[in-house]
This record gives sequence, structure tokens and C-alpha cells, in this order.
Amino acid sequence: MKERVLFIGWNRQAWEKQFSKRSEILDFKELKQEKFSFIYITIKDCNVCKELKPKLLELAASYAGSSFHNIFLDDHKDAAGFFMAFAVPTFLVFSEGRELLRSARHLDMEEIKNKLDRYYEMLLE
Repeated sequence: MKERVLFIGWNRQAWEKQFSKRSEILDFKELKQEKFSFIYITIKDCNVCKELKPKLLELAASYAGSSFHNIFLDDHKDAAGFFMAFAVPTFLVFSEGRELLRSARHLDMEEIKNKLDRYYEMLLE
């Protein structure tokens, strides 16, 4: 005999929102497992973040097999804790579960490119 559970004051939209947050945590884990994953954590009102995004997209496109993921903390508050991102913008690069690069608040594009070039060459060997 199956047990039935009655939800009093149950709200389908609230349940779906909570359920989707839990499934997104699994997606965060999957992002870290990709071959060369660029993760850009921002908020929607950050003007600096908006200016940096095209530069980071261009940088990600220059590495074959890479993927770029923009995560807005406005929509995914749990991402801040999962990725330990306590400032915006935060730029992370993962490869097969390992964090290769972390840069937050002040991003030096030349320094990031130099580090990524070294990591990318090591990955190809």
C-alpha cells in the first residue's frame, strides 16, 4: 500500500522553484567536470560585469573545446556558496573537476590569458 502525503497550503510554483534550485546544484557539479570550463559569476546590475563579459567570451572562444557559462547570482543564489564566490565579478576556470584559475573583483585580462595559455598547453600534453 502506498503512503499518501497531503500538503496543506501547497504551492506548485514554489515547489518547482525549490526543486529546480536543487537540480541546478547538480548542474554546477557537472560544469566543473568539463574539459575546459569558463564560469563567470555576476549580478544583473553590475556594469563592470557587463563590460568584461564580451572580453571573456572572446577569450573562451580562443581555446578549442572550452565552454563559457554565465551565472547570475540574482537567479542562482546558491552558486555563490557552491563556487565560494563572495565578490562580483568572479571568473573561474575548471578542468575535469580541478580549479585552474580564480579571479574576483579586479580582473587583469593579460594575466588571465597568460595563465590560461600555460594551463591549456599542459592539458594538451
